[in-house]
Amino acid sequence: MLKTRGVWCGSHEAGKDQRSVANYVERMHAAGFNAIFVHLKGGDGRLYWPSKTKPEAVAPGYESFDLPAALLQECRKRSMQMHAWLIDFFEGENGAAYRQHPEWAMLDPRGRPTNHETLRGSRFTGLWMCPARRPGYTDQWLIPLLKEFAEMYDVDSIHHDYVRYPGDLAPDQYCFCDDCLDQIPIFNGCYSKTFPTEPFYHESYDREYLEAHWEQSPRVLPANWNLLDRASRSRFLLEGSFFQGGRNDLDYFFYNYRKYWITQFTRECAEAVRAVRPNIQISAAVFKNPVHSGRFIGQDWREFAPYVDIAVPMDYRDHFPGDFDTYLALLAETIQSQQRWAADFKSLLIGCAINFLFFEEERPLNAIRGSLKQGDPAAANVHFAQISDRLQAEDPSAHAAISRCIQSGSPLELENDSVAKSFWPKEKLLRVIETVAAQNSAGIVLFCEDHLHKYGLWDAVTDAFAQHRD
Repeated sequence: MLKTRGVWCGSHEAGKDQRSVANYVERMHAAGFNAIFVHLKGGDGRLYWPSKTKPEAVAPGYESFDLPAALLQECRKRSMQMHAWLIDFFEGENGAAYRQHPEWAMLDPRGRPTNHETLRGSRFTGLWMCPARRPGYTDQWLIPLLKEFAEMYDVDSIHHDYVRYPGDLAPDQYCFCDDCLDQIPIFNGCYSKTFPTEPFYHESYDREYLEAHWEQSPRVLPANWNLLDRASRSRFLLEGSFFQGGRNDLDYFFYNYRKYWITQFTRECAEAVRAVRPNIQISAAVFKNPVHSGRFIGQDWREFAPYVDIAVPMDYRDHFPGDFDTYLALLAETIQSQQRWAADFKSLLIGCAINFLFFEEERPLNAIRGSLKQGDPAAANVHFAQISDRLQAEDPSAHAAISRCIQSGSPLELENDSVAKSFWPKEKLLRVIETVAAQNSAGIVLFCEDHLHKYGLWDAVTDAFAQHRD
């Protein structure tokens, strides 16, 4: 039985008056959800509560309307949990934090912030902020906001998201800001501050394996360190050797540094919010495998356990290879591993994304649109064959519209949102929920409420949750 049935949901959709908030919460309650994870600090840096700590970051209209208070009132009426979903280290390039303190942003080896990157063909507009810099974004901006929120609202948890380094851009390239370039060697003991120029070579290299002489901690930094430019120092910290002539192993220390500061943030956050509200819980959306995410994004969430109560791994289909059946098999296997990794947490909830369930239906539609835009109706027809029968059965008008465009070679104006809701197979969502429940999971959190509208799944989720209600 899934005791917790949660959903990530937006702030804009809730409206800006008590009545609209009541309708918003009631719809989720009626569907069987008993926990909502509401977006209240966005990836654009905006806040959706009347913050006195950082009023310049409050989204327009939320200076006067207290959305979290309204949501809490409606959730408590229905015995529902309310979790405050807050984006941690991801800010918008127009966000108040970056505008005021551009030096807080993560930098790559060339000194560029993340918004110079291109991601999947488009310029990346998000700014990742350095978790390690002190003073900096973590202690001067983020933790004061989290503490203020805990003081103001008795929510069921402060919910971390983006509690990590960037992973979909270039996970080995951040952060090499001025502070990190200074602190990584100090943190990892790469030289002695008492004897800064002394190499401390071992007096007797008497063992066959060079790395066996590690215990006396020689100076790791090259003698010309202070003369090197940012790119050269960054490359050394990522690709260099602990011993001259030894293995290229310094990346271990780079990754360890990043893991430390992400975990350190969860500790500092827990201390701050529990000081003002001792009984508050803390939850976190995390990647599926903490061993892998520790290496690639600094998020070894096994180490969060003293500071995070509820782990919510994002077991989204796009984080797994293969077709839908492969996903279900790997999902079951992964949950079993996560139950072991999360043994020290109070609770483990499984996060599943709705939109990624429909690759077999959505990708051909997108490919048809792209092929016709490029003037290739023959390729469009190949993609159409993958979904033609189902589309004919569920939405004949959409089927006819696509057929006409392929025959004429004209662009396809039909958007995926306008395809009949019955086209999206509800059984996919039902099978995911069944798979999660079959692993004796404590609960599930679906991403996201808006996708229930888009794919016409309100009735499906209501039916699926009926057997899990108290």
